[in-house]
Amino acid sequence: MRLRRLSFVAGWTAVVFLAVIGFSAFGTPDGSGSETNFEAAASSMGHTTGAYAGVSFALLSGEPGGAIVQSAGTSDGSGAEPETVAEEVTTTSIPIEVNASGWLSEIQVRALVSIYFQPRDVNQAVRIAWCESRFDPGSVNLRTGGIGLFQHLPRYWADRADAAGFPGADPTDPEASTAAAAWEVYNGGGWEIFSCRG
Repeated sequence: MRLRRLSFVAGWTAVVFLAVIGFSAFGTPDGSGSETNFEAAASSMGHTTGAYAGVSFALLSGEPGGAIVQSAGTSDGSGAEPETVAEEVTTTSIPIEVNASGWLSEIQVRALVSIYFQPRDVNQAVRIAWCESRFDPGSVNLRTGGIGLFQHLPRYWADRADAAGFPGADPTDPEASTAAAAWEVYNGGGWEIFSCRG
């Protein structure tokens, strides 16, 4: 009985110790630039690593120019193999594909930003995209209504997309969102249009 109580106390002590360490190591940053940049870099590394792992898997799968999609198989108990279908990867002017989680990697965002923003503004635009949407083109801010990679407000989207050369584009289109953001920075309200300043 005494041993059981001792193990119970030791277990809870370990849980409390790990919780304290976890909160101190991964707690909410105080908003200082260095902690926020570290958080963004650490998360981006995870997205980038996952993207490279996915590309490596696709290359090793032996399906040139396509992605493998497998169905869950049959549920009739026949033991039949799942059906494998190869789909052609569609690309626009820039080969940007949203992965299964919805996020883009920092490399993909940087490639888009490098096309539409001036070289001196690329880092700031990447930081703003991270702050605004965490590189999720489908991101929607329920408080403000902002949509997409750069969180464009719906009331401004159509005009910005038209001006940027993407008439009728969806605000979740990462290329259209980036182009509209760049157009607005250089021809409209500047960097102040973003709630994040980068």
